[in-house]
Amino acid sequence: MQRSLPFLYLLTLLIIGFTGGTVLFRFAEAGMAETVTVFLDPRLDLAAPAKPYRALLAFLAFHALALFLASHAALRHAVMFVAGLRAVFFGFASTYLISQENALTFYAGWWFPAQLLLTLLFILFCMNLSPPFMLKKYFSRHRKEAVIRVAALSAAILAVEIGLFIFLDN
Repeated sequence: MQRSLPFLYLLTLLIIGFTGGTVLFRFAEAGMAETVTVFLDPRLDLAAPAKPYRALLAFLAFHALALFLASHAALRHAVMFVAGLRAVFFGFASTYLISQENALTFYAGWWFPAQLLLTLLFILFCMNLSPPFMLKKYFSRHRKEAVIRVAALSAAILAVEIGLFIFLDN
């Protein structure tokens, strides 16, 4: 049971963030929801030409913000908040994409699997940067190496995801 605590923490954060994003989309106005979603990932605007490089910018911005917060002792506790925001965006953008006409193939084949993996890896990245107090013993030894490995794996998955998007978009 003790070894499953980090996994349960990861899934709990993902589930609550995703659900929060879907509820937030439900209460948001249509124009505001589209503006926020397309600002963070313009590939979700299926009517406009695709801009895959913006996904890379959002990816780098989330990781840079987490690294910045982890590097300051007073802000270290906000790292998991950023991970929660990423999970909320995952739920918000997923609901936005499902609400679009003829976007279910994009959602099922591209968006959901790739973003689920990227969100899980980002939460794991944040957990290695600044482990929650009850998980410190699980992340104490090789945290820096783990952060680099998780970031490299995330970048590889992002590259595959962008390639899949370009393939599906054409």
